[in-house]
Order: sequence, then structure tokens, then C-alpha cells
Amino acid sequence: MAVPEIVTIVDEGLGNSSYLVDLGDGSALVVDPARQPGPYLAEAEHRGLRITTAVETHLHADFLSGSRELAARGAQVVAARAAGLEHPHYGLLAGERLDVGGLTLEALATPGHTPEHLAYLLSDGASPVALFSGGSLLVGAVARTDLISPEQTEILARSLYRSIRDQLLSLPDDLAVYPTHGAGSFCSVEPGGERVTTIGRERTSNPLLAAVDEDAFVARLLGGFGSFPPYFLELREVNRRGPHLYGEWPVLNPLEPATVRDLVENGEEVVVVDARQVDAFAAGHIHGSVSIPLRPQFASACPR
Repeated sequence: MAVPEIVTIVDEGLGNSSYLVDLGDGSALVVDPARQPGPYLAEAEHRGLRITTAVETHLHADFLSGSRELAARGAQVVAARAAGLEHPHYGLLAGERLDVGGLTLEALATPGHTPEHLAYLLSDGASPVALFSGGSLLVGAVARTDLISPEQTEILARSLYRSIRDQLLSLPDDLAVYPTHGAGSFCSVEPGGERVTTIGRERTSNPLLAAVDEDAFVARLLGGFGSFPPYFLELREVNRRGPHLYGEWPVLNPLEPATVRDLVENGEEVVVVDARQVDAFAAGHIHGSVSIPLRPQFASACPR
């Protein structure tokens, strides 16, 4: 059995992981790429690979997908047919299998985190080698189910319980699990430092999977939710339609202080974000500016 090399690419600000998979024939697939394609392209170039497939586990609420950017560079986008993407892609049904570089990628219906959610089982022949669980089974947790609507939160929580029980816990205990959401993500319930796990580890140590039955699981899951940024309620639809395609990634040009002052004083619709540390901002700043210190979480805190 050939075990493909899987490279984890972490976005510390989002608390999410994407994965670049060396398929062994000079090609690679990327699972849940973030907006900026640069890290995946650089990693593939470093390894002498060509990215041929960009796989989406679900319509993301916490970030804009980079699949369209990879598609513009020759990759095929693969996503759940139920997601209804409006840009070119291959829509998968649950149970469907794709050949990827001689390996097999199987779509597993895992609704819960989102209604259309798929996990992907990568196999070499009859031997499973990796599970990309997206927002279903996480390290020591499961993903939240309250990002669609209050009316669907409990319904999705019950779907998630059944998805994990019926689709994922039937897989081998030693199977490596690669979740999208991890430490620092608003979609994760419990913080933690590790980003990869196994089916057996989660079966025996995940506190949510220790619930005695579905009702106990739902009560424990719903009782752990915190707040999330309001833009989460908009990004699913943006990802469904397809984020703007840049092709060549834009470069932000620096502005002279006088230009910024003119924009503010002339009543332009601008927001000035002061990215210095709070003590520097407190010592003096442009009137009306917003203090958001530059750190990995900068983008999720920025005003619209």
C-alpha cells in the first residue's frame, strides 16, 4: 500500500488547515484551499507537482475558498453536488468515487456542520489511507452546527451525530483523520494544539463521542457554542456563487500620509485601520480610525 505524502498548510489566523496531497504521479490535490493560492502553488512547485484537483468538503462560512483561483491555473474543482456551486466544478453525490492519480477519493455524506457536507476517504485500492473530515470529526471535538440558522441548529446536530456514528466510526481505528477546522477556529468547539488525529483516538478520547446517546451528544454540543463573527452568515452564499477571480493576485500599494488625510477630509467612504499595537494607538492616532493590531487573526477582526 502506497501512503501518499500529505502536507498540512495552516492558516493560524483562521485556525484552519488545508492539505496538499502528493498523488505519486506528479500531480497533487488540495483539500479546502483558503483564498490566497500562493502557499499551495509554492508548496507544489517546491515538490515538482502540478495541482490538478481542488476539493471542497462544504460551503465555508469562515473563509472565502481559493478553489476558483486554483481552477484558473488548471485544477478541477470537486464539491458536493448539493452545494449548488455556480462556477465550473464536478458535483459529487454521496458514495461516488473519483480516480485521482491512481488513488480513489470517495465522498461520504456527513451532514451536520452544514447540510451539504462531505468527508472524503482516500484509498489505495481497497486500503483506506486518509480521511479528510472537513467540519465533521475534529481533534477532540466536532464542528458546530449553529452557523446556518437557529431553526436548523438542533436538526443539524442530530444529523452530525448520525453522520459520525454511521459513516466515520465504522472506519479502521488506525486511519489518519485530517480535519479542516482546528485550534483557534470559530467552527471548532474545543481548543487544542494538534491538527491531525485517528479514528481510534477520537473513538476513545473525544468527549463528545463519549455521550451515552444522541440526546446527550446534542445537549453537550449545543451547550458549548460561543459567538462567531457576523460575516459567517454571508460567506456561504459568496462561496456558492464563487468569490471574485483575481488570477494575478493584487498588490496593495502604500499610501502617503497626505493622501490618507485627503481621503478622510474629503468625505470619501473610507475606514482607516490602525494596525499598530494598542499602546501606540493610545498615544496618538487619526481621528475616527479603528484600532486592530496586526496579528494572525487580523483579517477576521477587520471591519467590512
